[in-house]
Amino acid sequence: MKRNISDLLDQYPAEDLEFGKTPYSPSRMKEITMNHIENAEPRTNRAARRFKPVRLLIAAAAVAALSVSALAAGRFFKAGEPFQDFFTPEDGALSQNQVDVIDRLGQVFDGEGGPAPAAVASNGATITPIAAIADENVYYLRLRVEAPEGAALPDLDGEHYYQFFDSKNFNETNLTVEPAEGAYPEDAFGVTETFTVLPDSEPNDNRKEFVITFTNHSRDGIALNDGVSKLLTIHGLWIQDIYKEYTPVFTGEFQFDIGLNFQSQMMDLNAKGISWTDEVLDYTNTLEYMTLSPLSLSYCYHTDLPDNKYFGPAVSVSIVMKDGAEFIPGYDTTQEIIDYLQGYYNMGPEAILPLSGEPGPDTEGYFTFDEPLDLSQVDYVVFGDVKIPVSGE
Repeated sequence: MKRNISDLLDQYPAEDLEFGKTPYSPSRMKEITMNHIENAEPRTNRAARRFKPVRLLIAAAAVAALSVSALAAGRFFKAGEPFQDFFTPEDGALSQNQVDVIDRLGQVFDGEGGPAPAAVASNGATITPIAAIADENVYYLRLRVEAPEGAALPDLDGEHYYQFFDSKNFNETNLTVEPAEGAYPEDAFGVTETFTVLPDSEPNDNRKEFVITFTNHSRDGIALNDGVSKLLTIHGLWIQDIYKEYTPVFTGEFQFDIGLNFQSQMMDLNAKGISWTDEVLDYTNTLEYMTLSPLSLSYCYHTDLPDNKYFGPAVSVSIVMKDGAEFIPGYDTTQEIIDYLQGYYNMGPEAILPLSGEPGPDTEGYFTFDEPLDLSQVDYVVFGDVKIPVSGE
């Protein structure tokens, strides 16, 4: 699978270029992505189609039997079990090494409280945290939702979606995550959440399981796995239709501290000072740092690319495993992007090049993985055309 920047721009209007924004800067890519998500099919439905049943004969049957027993009992032994059906790749099952990675990185909750969040009941409904896995940049929380007795939580069609908020009354119903008072500088903490409905073997009862994914948009180096208390508040469950009308399934107040008991497995790469030059636009990006975790890759690099409204200092990054497979393929080349701009916006080279002005700001960010990365099996990371060796665990 190749990740094309042009895929994000297919529905983005050309007129916006006149406002002087940089199409490929981090801020603009975030804006484009959010617009794309706003117009796209909700993730709950897309993710549900992603899961495929896997049949691996006797071994898989044994695992399946164990998982069913754990589900029936409401208990899991390790975090790898409750996240297999969330992270399972489209072309097969997670490897045992990947499951082991989740086991080491995540935690299972017993539902009874103590150091982990307990189940909370409100207005006849109950929400139970089951397990979580997190790194500095992303946090996955699996929840079991039980509607009040007599209600049902069926599988929904493509025109209806479960939501943990009502956008018509957003201020009163919005799901929130608040850190402990005084833990961080004011307004420094921020996350974005998405919801995934998990496969359900009994779709007509009053139970459903979800994974809420929190991505980090904080500043000042705040991490999601830093052990600081973070209070998650949920005000109920709604069904949204394609006309953005919301029907409440139940409402209440459900609060959980989801910030405790995590450890970092971030690996610092020997990357500081490594440079890559874009020969098409003749600018150079120089790494300040690059780190890997089983869930994401973080980076920061300087650039001498002049600040402009067409190009940000994009660089292709890929992860190559010891068996030669690409865990994360790279992005489009600059020439491909120029060709796309010329075709999509009907602009000639004179409208894009040459670029002039002062260099833009440093580029700092991260991207998350669709499935866990076994750091011990990573051979190297490619920054542009430069290989950065990785020493796995």
